[in-house]
Amino acid sequence: MEVCFLRGLLFVALTAWTLADDGQVTYASELASKPAQKLSKYGWYGNVRLQRFHILEETAIARWLFTVTKGHNFHCGQHNVTIHIRWGAPPVINPIGSIFPNATLWSPCLSLTLLVTSHSSTTFNLSNPAPGDWYIAAHLPEDDGRIEQKGFPSCSYFFQPQLSIRRAVDTPILQEGTFLQQTATPDQPALLKLYVPEFVSSLSVSVADCASGEGADSGNCSLVLRLGSSSLQQGPVTVNCSGTGCSAVISNPPWDTWLRVVVESNQDNRTVTFNIISNYTVGCKPKSVGLKADDDINKLRGNSSYTNTTSAGNSSLVTDTVAFNEPALLLLPSACVWSIPVLYEEVAVLSLRFTPVNGPNVSVTDTHPTLLTYPLHTQATGGTLNLQLTLNTTNITLGNSSSVVACLSPWAPVLSLNHSQPYLFGGYGLQVNASVPKAVVRLPFPQSTTWYLTLQLTCNGSDCGNTSVVYVVPEVFVSACVEDSGTYGECRLLRSYSYLYSACVCKAGWNGWGCTDDSAAQSYRRQLTATLLLTPQ
Repeated sequence: MEVCFLRGLLFVALTAWTLADDGQVTYASELASKPAQKLSKYGWYGNVRLQRFHILEETAIARWLFTVTKGHNFHCGQHNVTIHIRWGAPPVINPIGSIFPNATLWSPCLSLTLLVTSHSSTTFNLSNPAPGDWYIAAHLPEDDGRIEQKGFPSCSYFFQPQLSIRRAVDTPILQEGTFLQQTATPDQPALLKLYVPEFVSSLSVSVADCASGEGADSGNCSLVLRLGSSSLQQGPVTVNCSGTGCSAVISNPPWDTWLRVVVESNQDNRTVTFNIISNYTVGCKPKSVGLKADDDINKLRGNSSYTNTTSAGNSSLVTDTVAFNEPALLLLPSACVWSIPVLYEEVAVLSLRFTPVNGPNVSVTDTHPTLLTYPLHTQATGGTLNLQLTLNTTNITLGNSSSVVACLSPWAPVLSLNHSQPYLFGGYGLQVNASVPKAVVRLPFPQSTTWYLTLQLTCNGSDCGNTSVVYVVPEVFVSACVEDSGTYGECRLLRSYSYLYSACVCKAGWNGWGCTDDSAAQSYRRQLTATLLLTPQ
């Protein structure tokens, strides 16, 4: 069985934490445990022991217990076990410091080191963790290449992760534009949540009318306002309040999701009462496609796998956007963003393809951004998300001072490409022009969410001359490995219970995520000798 859940409502002895009738939040306790697995020395990602935990919405505290035990009683010395933690997708790791393939981008995740003698354990606590899947990867140090003789005892270590959470089951909802009165103490923060719909460009949460009882400083807030959850790579937006109020603002907040709000008190032995309100701004909204689905059915027929003589697969159309077939329609003054519908097609295991339904060429102008949407489900996070952007220069000549800029971002699009502004979850920028007509980005183990590609024509100055519309070809797809692991590698499909992911196993001394690091590559003569002597390569 993949996971053992012990679930039940925990009514803590502290009544202030348990009773909803007095305005306090009720907490539930949930436990999850994974079976112990034998650890291996790291040589490639297949040596990693990968486990997946699901953290529910409104989880206030998550505590992992990591336990490593030795399999035999004889002396094995001390060993370091490395544990990697990532939210949304498996950790991308590089224990041996190898070189990644060109245009392959990744961010280091949180890593813990556990010193093991016979039995060791450690805990990792995280307040207000992001909901969704969390991935734990563990391994021993790098493989030294020595061959162990069969029949002799060897040192073995077993790794078991376990999870305990506290979840608020009746978190108050902060409605947009409506004040809500709350209280906070040093031991018990105020927990709330608010919903962020699509097309929101800015979100603000304000605290006002603070009161902490009698005295000269009764109107002093001394509160800490936090917006969002902790995903280790991105933390919540934090504002230290003073006086009678404060505000926190998020530009480009995540769309179509619940956002956590936590208000903590810094005043000792005092209860702070305050009012809190949220407001959001919808900067740009595409034209509605209406309720008639006949046009979408015709588009699906035109993009049939049999019609295009491609491999059969399961296809779905992202229909919450509107397409413009003619350049004249693109110049409508009322349009603030041009949203292009995208066909989502499952080709094979860890192989997905996204295709604009009106053809590969996508129109881009300098007046408004062009938006494409790519939903990425959990089943696709074990592969590599690829984006290749190509400028079509067949019929249009782009000046030397003009470029098409693009931003691939998760959770929400960046619609203001001409302005520098903070973005909570980050993004990946690209640029194509007459000198460099092609740009590539590869993201191993992409996070499970909706990804957005924003395109816009930019010129040196405000005038683009006679070039008002250009065409680019955005190719977005998910592959199992980066360029199929190249010449000196093999792409392997791996499994952690029901979850599938992939990795490259390299040969002939080549290393790296895509087997492109030749720093320790063997010569042809050495490869031939190793083959004749049946020694490891």
